[in-house]
Amino acid sequence: GVRLHEDFTRWTDFMDAISLDLIGLTYPGACIGSMGDRLLLAGLWPLAAMILGGAALACYAFVEWHRSGRADGLRRDLVRATLRRL
Repeated sequence: GVRLHEDFTRWTDFMDAISLDLIGLTYPGACIGSMGDRLLLAGLWPLAAMILGGAALACYAFVEWHRSGRADGLRRDLVRATLRRL
């Protein structure tokens, strides 16, 4: 591979301490599969984490909304509208 002179790479040394490779910390690379599988997993786990975080936040917001009592008014209005259409 190509090696850059230390003058060009010295300012990026702090990035070695910041690693988002959580899969590599828990499983050896050889256990996951081919290099393509490892790259796919390394690229998609942040997306999966954001989706799960968003789903958890949405569930929390729904539970808080339901507990607040505002859900009863909406439920009552939906029942009335449904009964009128029947």
